Parts: sequence; C-alpha cells; structure tokens
Amino acid sequence: MKRVGLLLFIAFLLFFLGQLLWTIGLIVDYPLFGSTFIEEWMLNFLFTSCSVFGMIAGWKLYLNK
Repeated sequence: MKRVGLLLFIAFLLFFLGQLLWTIGLIVDYPLFGSTFIEEWMLNFLFTSCSVFGMIAGWKLYLNK
C-alpha cells in the first residue's frame, strides 16, 4: 500500500507542476524555456507522466481488492 501512495503522490506532484507551468505560461507573454515548442513538450511530458503514474496506481489498487 505504501508503493501505491507513493505513485499517487508522484502523479499529484507531476500534475501540480504541469498546472503551475501552464499557469505561468499563460501569465507571461514570452516562452518560459525560450521556445514554445519546448514549453509544449514539457507540458505534454508532465501531464502524460501524471496519467501513467495515476493509471499504474489505480491498477495496483484494483488488484489488491
């Protein structure tokens, strides 16, 4: 159960970082990493990783019941 909690914490942390990066990107007028391409790929990576960790945690919870 500790491993599932860790996976859910990592998923939450990645989602929070993605939301924070997205919000800052909306507020400022220039790309955060010097390129909109890199900024969009960073957002995609954060949200995709969040989804993967959340899916693995949900699968482990499902198997334990």
